[in-house]
Amino acid sequence: MSHRYGALERLLTASLILLMLVSSCGKTEKPNIVLIIIDTLNADHLGCYNYYRNTSPVIDSLASSGTMWARMQAQAPWTLPGMVSIYTGLTERTHGCNDYDGYSHGLDPELPTIVTMLNDLGYNTAGFVNINYLGSVFGMDIGFEYFLLDDEGHGRAAETVDQFISWLDGDEFSEPFFVVFHLFDAHAPYDPPGGFATAFSEFGTMGVTNWQPNEDGSVPPGHAEHMCALYDAEILWIDSQLSRMFQGIRQRLLSENTLIVFTADHGEEFMEHGQWGHSQNLYQQSLHIPLIMSGPGIPENRVDSTVAGQFDILPTVLAYLGEDIPGRIEGINVLGSDMTEIRDIPSSGVRSDSSQVTILNGNKKVIWSPVGDCSEMFDIVADPFETDYLDVDSILLSRVLEYWAWPRLWEPTSTQLGIIEKKKLESLGYIR
Repeated sequence: MSHRYGALERLLTASLILLMLVSSCGKTEKPNIVLIIIDTLNADHLGCYNYYRNTSPVIDSLASSGTMWARMQAQAPWTLPGMVSIYTGLTERTHGCNDYDGYSHGLDPELPTIVTMLNDLGYNTAGFVNINYLGSVFGMDIGFEYFLLDDEGHGRAAETVDQFISWLDGDEFSEPFFVVFHLFDAHAPYDPPGGFATAFSEFGTMGVTNWQPNEDGSVPPGHAEHMCALYDAEILWIDSQLSRMFQGIRQRLLSENTLIVFTADHGEEFMEHGQWGHSQNLYQQSLHIPLIMSGPGIPENRVDSTVAGQFDILPTVLAYLGEDIPGRIEGINVLGSDMTEIRDIPSSGVRSDSSQVTILNGNKKVIWSPVGDCSEMFDIVADPFETDYLDVDSILLSRVLEYWAWPRLWEPTSTQLGIIEKKKLESLGYIR
């Protein structure tokens, strides 16, 4: 009798274990991670960063549900070097991915990235990107198990969200997953769809969606304001599509175990220093970008005043996962750090002068260019538009020059763009 009862008990126990295994199939203790990168997004044009227009209700809600870094810096003022800093945790001077010597330089294939590292940790990796700088030509597809690139990706926010949701429902989806989700819509030309064009401009685009400077490089009166209104409308359009994306995550019961990391590759200028677009200088309009993290374990409704950089994203994600941060990484974990020590945040990579460098240290920022050995210093808190030139701090300038002299530690690939690639980049304003 007792023997038969013991056999039955073992059978029931085995059945219970099997049932538990079946019911937990597809679940994971590791959090899913979605890295959202909005091309050409200046933090100062978002409501959660105190912008005067209501451009970003969904992004603002994301910030209130998590932690927002108020003082986040891009490591470069244009896509390729900034994205590589996000992927690698390195500065532009170290990874060397930029335009110089007549070539565009992409990732050293031996350089570990956030994609390859999370792939090694067992993550299902997927990329949805919308410019060729993030594709195979520059080695930016390495490590992705699923990868979609549209190298003419302007205006594709809705389609890219659809592709992401289809992937969630497809056979190639599994948990835990790491997704890079990149939208290009905020980049010029500013041509928001449908009714979004009149969100902040009474008469919509009026057929003018790109910069049309005079022969001397100046712009007609009111032109910058028109461009800015359409740019803000593009942000509102992106915001509406992110709402669809987040809804898709919630409907599939994934939100409770998904970390959202929201950022940008660089900002955008609207004639604050007599220039438009980006990639031409190292002023804050090109470098001040958002960083928001929301998900399990992230403090809610928190604004972090730590000065952070793109190169901090990778080490922060690794620390969040409980992983060691490799010594080669120059960024640090800025999640919940409450750091009191002020550190240097370097940026560089101007396309017209790749040797121009800057360091932000606390409120003080020094920009140096080898052309004429020219240096500038600003207090960006008291003077956020950098118009009040201060006497340059010699100690900070010496550290700027040290950064300029940093050796390149990796061997970026050299790519001479073909005619088709050049025409595409010319149409996007990257080549003038």
